[in-house]
Amino acid sequence: MARNRQENQKQGQPDANNNHVNGVLERSLPIQNVNSFRNHIPPLMTTRDAPRIPNPLNTTPFKRQKSNPQYCRQYFSESLSCGFKMCRFHHVPVEGDEKLCIETVIRFTKNLTCLQKAGAVFTGYYRNNPPGAYFSKPVLLTLLWALLKAGMVSDVFSVLSVSLDHKIVPGHEFLLALFNIVREKGLIGVVPELMQLTFKMAGAGLVLSLDCLDCVKNTPEFQKTVNPNSLTSGNKLSTSARFPEYLNLAHSIVEIELCTKQEDWRRMGVVFRSICQSSKHPNQVGKISGRIAIALLSESKDKLSLPFGTFAETVCQNEAEDSLILSFLGRIGVSLMLRYHKTHQWAKGRRVVEVLSISKVNYSTLKGLFGNEDGATRCYLVTVATELFLLSGSLEGALNTLRENKWFLSSSSWPCEPADLESRSRVLMRLAEKTSHRDTLEVLCNLPGLQEPNDSVDISRYGPLFNSHLQVCVDRQILPVASDTVDFMLSKNLAVDRALLQMLLQKLGKQNLWLRAREVFRHSLSMGYYPGVSAPPGFMALIVPCRLGEVELALAFEMFITVNATGIFHYSDTTTSPLSITLKRTQSCESEYLSASSRILSAACIPQPKLTVHYTAVNSSQDQVFALDISSARCWLRHNHLWANEVWTH
Repeated sequence: MARNRQENQKQGQPDANNNHVNGVLERSLPIQNVNSFRNHIPPLMTTRDAPRIPNPLNTTPFKRQKSNPQYCRQYFSESLSCGFKMCRFHHVPVEGDEKLCIETVIRFTKNLTCLQKAGAVFTGYYRNNPPGAYFSKPVLLTLLWALLKAGMVSDVFSVLSVSLDHKIVPGHEFLLALFNIVREKGLIGVVPELMQLTFKMAGAGLVLSLDCLDCVKNTPEFQKTVNPNSLTSGNKLSTSARFPEYLNLAHSIVEIELCTKQEDWRRMGVVFRSICQSSKHPNQVGKISGRIAIALLSESKDKLSLPFGTFAETVCQNEAEDSLILSFLGRIGVSLMLRYHKTHQWAKGRRVVEVLSISKVNYSTLKGLFGNEDGATRCYLVTVATELFLLSGSLEGALNTLRENKWFLSSSSWPCEPADLESRSRVLMRLAEKTSHRDTLEVLCNLPGLQEPNDSVDISRYGPLFNSHLQVCVDRQILPVASDTVDFMLSKNLAVDRALLQMLLQKLGKQNLWLRAREVFRHSLSMGYYPGVSAPPGFMALIVPCRLGEVELALAFEMFITVNATGIFHYSDTTTSPLSITLKRTQSCESEYLSASSRILSAACIPQPKLTVHYTAVNSSQDQVFALDISSARCWLRHNHLWANEVWTH
């Protein structure tokens, strides 16, 4: 009985770590002063031996409830610590005491000496309990930043690991700061665990490119380092050891996300340069470039700005034109260009092309970064770039884009699809409607199938386009361009409107543009546009159809005299002229035929010196026959034989 009374007496005595009333943890009131705490010191402990509490108001408040657990007073104090290796009182809030957990973390976080306990309380509670009504993400972030600033990396990892179990992640800023402190302190030993936490954060909702992180996971260096069953978490300090490449890669991925969030495109350019210069695996750079392209496409706060411009300006500093950096910059630009074209953001797309041109990036030979862009041919890229300029109002930019790319369509190295040719034709036709007469001709001359034959293109359909342009040039007296238009049409066997051809020659003659007139007439004659005109050398006879105009007749006279020059010089002036001109009937209207006979006489006055032509008779076909005076022909030859031989006999 005495022994039982002694045991019961011992059970009623309070522990130095605990405020115990009737065997229950007292939590009702805050400890008011040191004396109230001393009231519960065991009899063997004197006041002199009692622990000193400088600020008893910082100790945990308690309530009298029989169901409450027994917490360690010293552990939960900001000024004390529990010295027991195996304390029989709780150091971690039990299930349902989330409010106590959060309040304790808040108090401990404010005290540098209690930071480790703050992390332990948080991890101890939430390792076994889900976040509830009292959970506060700002409290978690404050704790993480405090631990990080104190250099307590292992504690940061512990808190992060527990929060990620509940899909609660900090922002990119924190992850980037964590990377930085690991690098600054040379904590190579924690790198594998840092990487696993990074992957876990991405899986828990932090915006990180999974494709880019896969690049990190798949590096042989990372595969060798990480043992899935046993992650290294020791803080091994080694400032001389080299950080693995995959850490640099992951660091850059996180930094890119932060740059995206902060719209810091210049810093993103610096990060991208660093990746290109350090990475040995182009496929990694390609995936990261894809993430950057997506970031640059995001809606910026400044609606008028072009993130790609600032980014490219930073990237292109002191880089060779064939460098890996410019290559991937070009691929980013191609992806942006295609996306802006698809979404009809013509002005932004045009500015991307301008940036690429300024950066001396040959974008037309590059591929985009995304799977649906692999089919974009070189022809299509040039067309897209041209259309971006055209639809944003820059005709000069559209023309320069085509010229810089030499109007490229297809080659054995860069084949194109029929759809690409149709797209190019559509853009060129639209461009031709808006440019100057000379530029329009250049555009039309570069329609698919004209410069390089293509079996899939029927060039005859271009005839009406050229004739329309010819009509405009003739009507507006743009005769040199009209002449070049006819020459090109004839060289490509495109049908020239005969009325327009005759009108052009007539106007060329009237404006004394005889060199042009002769070229057009001669070319047209050789292509069969004057089947009724016949002047075989040595036959001394010219046959002309009655539909010819004065200038055409005058040119026919020049040709007739030149090809018969030898015979003309052989005959004397007293000889009856053997040079005959027959006016063939091709129209049933007699008045029109008579008008043609008058044109022959007037046409003879056009050459310099003038020719003498007179009516002689009507042949059996009722065609009028005229005689060309041989002396006037000889006189004309003496004045013009040098250039005439070049024009009419070669």
